[in-house]
Amino acid sequence: MSDGVLITARLKSKRFPKKIIKEFFHGVSVIEYLINNLKKEFKNKQIVLITSKSNQDLILTKIAKKNGILSFRGHAKDVLDRMLKASEKFNFKNIISCTADNPLVDTSYSKKILRFHKKRKNDLTTNLTLPIGMFTYAVNVNSLKKVVKKKNSKNTETWIDYFKKMKNFKVEDFGKPTFKSKLRLTIDFYEDFKTVNEVLLNCSKKFPKLNDILKLSKKKPYIFKINSHIIQKSVTKPKFKK
Repeated sequence: MSDGVLITARLKSKRFPKKIIKEFFHGVSVIEYLINNLKKEFKNKQIVLITSKSNQDLILTKIAKKNGILSFRGHAKDVLDRMLKASEKFNFKNIISCTADNPLVDTSYSKKILRFHKKRKNDLTTNLTLPIGMFTYAVNVNSLKKVVKKKNSKNTETWIDYFKKMKNFKVEDFGKPTFKSKLRLTIDFYEDFKTVNEVLLNCSKKFPKLNDILKLSKKKPYIFKINSHIIQKSVTKPKFKK
């Protein structure tokens, strides 16, 4: 068994349709940028794009193949089930989980939390002190299997609380409690896309890390005001079987 990276991706967005195949200024789409970002750091790990069986998402499997990574098609709404079945198919023991909405994930932190996660034998490890859109999660696949057996809903797009509410689960955050960034670098709306595009236009590095982003926010704060009015969508309340 090995560790892998899962990218949750779909084209169903109503707020900003087909956002993950929109192209940044340099002609690379959101999803392709994320794939290349992950490939640069995880050279020895399998990266799998997990999407739905819907016809509209078939293009994502083609993008995955074009960019040299694997793909898996599963349940449209049940992200937890999709994650588990993909992990079982590729024989993963632990996974790094990210979404296609977050092209600017800091992959150096992803590697750090995976090491921390395995050393601490966690069920779930988060990194929520990073800006929204830069963090990822580390998940133990056996723990994921327990959650899937216990859950009582197929609407698991936001699934972190399923782990937090499980009895006897060890969930830790890998971060500095004194630091909490308010920067928003996820892509849900056009303003988010514009913000990330401006970040890439103004960063000297192709794949900026946390410190690069923080320096840019001090040097050119107007970039991060573009989407500062947007409120992050609420998390779905977990439902468990009795």
